[in-house]
Amino acid sequence: MTMGIKKQNRSSMDQEPFRNRIKVLFAIHYLAGGGAERVIIRILRLLNREKFAPVLLMIENKGVYRADVPRDVPVFDCGRYGAGGRWIWLQNFVRLLRQEKPDVVVSFLWFTNLVAILSRFFSGVRCRLVISERSTIVGSRSGVLNESFRRLGVRLLYPVADRVVVNSRALRSQLTGRYNLPDTKVTVIQNPLDIDAIIEQGREYRDAAEQLDGPPMIVGMGRLGREKGFDLLIRAAALVQQPFRVVLLGEGLEENRLRELTRKLGIDDRVEFAGFRKNPFAHLGKAVLFVLPSRYEGFPNSLLEAMALGVACVATRCPTGPEEIITDGENGLLVPVEDPGALANAINRLLGDTELRERMGRAAKERAKEFDAARILPRFEALLEEVVT
Repeated sequence: MTMGIKKQNRSSMDQEPFRNRIKVLFAIHYLAGGGAERVIIRILRLLNREKFAPVLLMIENKGVYRADVPRDVPVFDCGRYGAGGRWIWLQNFVRLLRQEKPDVVVSFLWFTNLVAILSRFFSGVRCRLVISERSTIVGSRSGVLNESFRRLGVRLLYPVADRVVVNSRALRSQLTGRYNLPDTKVTVIQNPLDIDAIIEQGREYRDAAEQLDGPPMIVGMGRLGREKGFDLLIRAAALVQQPFRVVLLGEGLEENRLRELTRKLGIDDRVEFAGFRKNPFAHLGKAVLFVLPSRYEGFPNSLLEAMALGVACVATRCPTGPEEIITDGENGLLVPVEDPGALANAINRLLGDTELRERMGRAAKERAKEFDAARILPRFEALLEEVVT
């Protein structure tokens, strides 16, 4: 049995012994195009290298953000679908812990969290374990079997972790209330937003942005799954009478059903399915509105990114996140979940009032600064130092 290991440039780590810094092993299933994946890339890129030596483990070494892992971060592949049997990836996780002996493991998303908990137990390695829960537990609908397994794992295994990091106060309340985790064990650290990078990437794509002229553009961004509520945005768009076009950035299993819905409602000429964009900021920067129609969330990066660019935003009051980001009527508009009519009214209101739209855009930009990585990441670094002392 062998551990599949992908090594990038390790020169900085070879020259400075791990023992002089806190060795942090980050673990995630794979680097797909979601919010948690963007967060882990930001942390890996911005983590203070004078204090920390990051290592990355992926249960499957793939994903659109794989190429964005910093070159000084060693990458390990557990080989979930490789040769060696069904459970080789779990054995490899255990072997990696024994091999690397990290000071602390930080895992992201519920499946990897459970694997990390079991792997630490079986490895016998005396490292600290920080698990990171990124999305609502109450109200999520990702399949009966998945949700049952997730909730059982949260109840039975999460208490074993040294610390649980969540990205919203509402999610913290779920864990300490319904799942009885101790208050002292659950820490809220919101998603870090790299505002400088967002602005810079917007500049890099200026030429592309100039090609986006046309009717006022409403942007929705995220995985094309039921939880993101893009069917609600399409139904709302059918009720909007003013000139507009909707651009959906993302891909997923619901795309065909959403396309059929636009045809059924007679607005397929006003809804564009633009696919996944690794750099969406050309579209966001040209949008007059950003709409987050989700049924449930974690702490939506896409909403924060649109706000950072000064785009007026409409979001649902879904669990969890939007109500902790937007103050209704001040830096955006909040509407009920599952209410296309309310969503359409909010869109109409902002499309028809340039002064209100611009004022909310400016306020949104100021609000987004509170989530900049320069403010958020030191809290995460302080937590890592705390758990290993």
